[in-house]
Amino acid sequence: MNRRINQMAAIGALALCFGNVHAQGKTFLTMDSFPAGSTPGQFGIAFTQVVQKHLPIEIQVSVGKPATKSAVDAAKGKVDLFLSAPTVNHFMQTKTAMFAKVNDAPELNKNLRNIISYPLGPYQIVVYEDSGIRTLQDFKGKKVFLGPPAGAATKVAMQIMEGATTLKPEQDYEVMRFDWASAETAFLDRQMDVYIAPTTLPSPSIQQFALVSKIRILGVPAEAWEQPAMKAAMGLPGRTVEVIPKDAYTNQANDEEVKTIGSWVGLGVRKDLDEKIVYQMTKTLWENIADLRQTADWMKVITKETAFKESNIPLHAGAYRYYKEAGFDVPAAQIPPEAK
Repeated sequence: MNRRINQMAAIGALALCFGNVHAQGKTFLTMDSFPAGSTPGQFGIAFTQVVQKHLPIEIQVSVGKPATKSAVDAAKGKVDLFLSAPTVNHFMQTKTAMFAKVNDAPELNKNLRNIISYPLGPYQIVVYEDSGIRTLQDFKGKKVFLGPPAGAATKVAMQIMEGATTLKPEQDYEVMRFDWASAETAFLDRQMDVYIAPTTLPSPSIQQFALVSKIRILGVPAEAWEQPAMKAAMGLPGRTVEVIPKDAYTNQANDEEVKTIGSWVGLGVRKDLDEKIVYQMTKTLWENIADLRQTADWMKVITKETAFKESNIPLHAGAYRYYKEAGFDVPAAQIPPEAK
């Protein structure tokens, strides 16, 4: 897996050496995405298929990076399209959390733009039923995947643990350090006990766990929501409260629904990507939105009313041009400065 990711990254880097390469009338772009079973992975595949079907554009997709790394790479012009996350943008803007020691983080954030917003999904805390784990406090002595190292999702998972338990990472439970794809494989192979990820409901990735053995989804207990750590998590941009039904998955052991944190993200783009290219991609996306929605049921929530939800960075000038022409109600805060 790592070799494949490295090869894809190398191809992307080679393409970037020549800018947005044009060959025989085709434009080549790069995109950082997530595993195919994840929400960003599903959206990335659907978006890429629609664009490549209708435009002379080819998008080279790579996976393996946390959203924080992708944002920095996009800001530095090393990748064209990426998963934008309001929390990551907030941490960059305020130079906090994983960006506390990155002096130019606020300036880098100014190089990022958005094309469209969509729901990432609820944070799903998954264990195998035969593990005996019934609450978050039961993680003591267990191997727990909170998210990729230095990732924004990892910080939220740690805030959930801090607010809902008395356990300390590494002291009371072992923190497993994987990228998203490797974590899925490790959980399937029983190399760890707990898998936590924000993803669509139902998630193909989590459903594959249930095909191996019965699973249980754990929620955030009622008393935890009033704890400082949980309030801090919910106070960040892009956060929602979500409910996971007891029968969200086949072979799920829950006997009642659980409550958890949800999150919104978006399709981000580097600010200096050609305006015409982004305009064409945005226009093509919306003119073929029916095809996108057929890819997965959750994509039906992508509408004119949700296109800009929770985003805290401006739209790309090309995307804004399309939205303005198409009569979308663009929030003033998301109008790009370069378009005013």
